[in-house]
Amino acid sequence: MTYKIKLVSQAHAMLLVIVLLVVFLVSAGTLLPSGGLQNTWLAILLVSIVAIISYFLWQIFVTGRTLWTIDDNEIKIVWTKKFYLNDGKDVIIKWSEIKDISRGLDPQYYNLKIKLQSGDTIKYFHDTLTTRDDFEEMLKVLYQTLHDKKNTAKHCQ
Repeated sequence: MTYKIKLVSQAHAMLLVIVLLVVFLVSAGTLLPSGGLQNTWLAILLVSIVAIISYFLWQIFVTGRTLWTIDDNEIKIVWTKKFYLNDGKDVIIKWSEIKDISRGLDPQYYNLKIKLQSGDTIKYFHDTLTTRDDFEEMLKVLYQTLHDKKNTAKHCQ
């Protein structure tokens, strides 16, 4: 099965939020004379413009798109849209290399952790609030396939 998954770069997200906050505060500072905000409509317009620009910058700089192909032998992850200024590489992970698949503790993102037999961990962040993709279906297949592989390994011993 192949699943379309939209991923988020946490480092890019933090940088973008900081830059946008600075831009917003500087812009608001120029609109706030000592007596308070003179024009409410101007403030509403500023917030609206920053919100719209933020959304498009988020899509360009923070999100990436992948195709995950899962079969009995491996998981293949192909980047169809990489994070801006990032050369994410396509990945193939054999099921025999996987020790565990789990969720991280990040509250706003689903932090998918693939722990390898080598001790390395591969992490992917998925925005669960705004993203509509095949992530939930893919998770079910990942967990079920790993469970089946572990049970098969136990029976073969």
